[in-house]
Amino acid sequence: MTGALIFLAGGALGGLMLGALGVGTALIAVPLLTLVLPWLGVPADAAPLTALATSMAVVAVTSVSSVLSHHRLGNVDWRVFRTTILASLAGVALGSVVATHLPAAALRLAVGGFLLYTAWRMIAGGAAKGSTPADGSPTGYRLGGALIGVAGSFIGAGGGVLMVPFLSGRGHAMARAVATSTAIGLPVTLFGAILYTGLGLREGLHLPGQFGYLHLPALLEIGAASALTAPLGARLAARLPAPLLKRAFAILLVPLALKIAAG
Repeated sequence: MTGALIFLAGGALGGLMLGALGVGTALIAVPLLTLVLPWLGVPADAAPLTALATSMAVVAVTSVSSVLSHHRLGNVDWRVFRTTILASLAGVALGSVVATHLPAAALRLAVGGFLLYTAWRMIAGGAAKGSTPADGSPTGYRLGGALIGVAGSFIGAGGGVLMVPFLSGRGHAMARAVATSTAIGLPVTLFGAILYTGLGLREGLHLPGQFGYLHLPALLEIGAASALTAPLGARLAARLPAPLLKRAFAILLVPLALKIAAG
């Protein structure tokens, strides 16, 4: 029961943050799962990959209600979605392979450093104002989507923590960047969850309550709570001033960057 309450509370907070800022569920879910799963009988060596697989599945579940809310508000740029999505999926597939072959510490440091730089730019006002999107080349969007997909595979997310500042920096309004990032993150996280779950099945992992590296009770509890609160976050994103959202986003990036870099 204690584990269920923790997962429900974490999911509610993560869903609110996802709807408002385009990130949040993975920010909450990955460290929460890594900490709590060993208490629930998951071996310590299996907990990190279980956290990644379950987090990506949770983000996919949460993103459904969030994307629908953003779509009704007219915030999703579907042209950018169509341009970026295949490259992002390819990036996640590549990242899942790279994760098993390259030193994790070097990758964490690179991603953490990028996040700190992004936070500094957003706090300092380095991103574009967001009234008129830049007419960038499709290649730029695809390259950015692929790299963000790779990074997202290492943090158990759809890459919103990178995609939102990427789109904001190309001139998209903050609410539109959040909405579009969330739409891209839905198929990306679903694909990532399938990949990591398949890895567990291939390795013959058989644990109570799990399907490969996917922890089913945590998925249901965190996913249900976050799906309920994500629409509220989406409404906040449409109503709050863009500078306030950018600063809130930047503040969230700093502890996330430090945690990723430190492992």
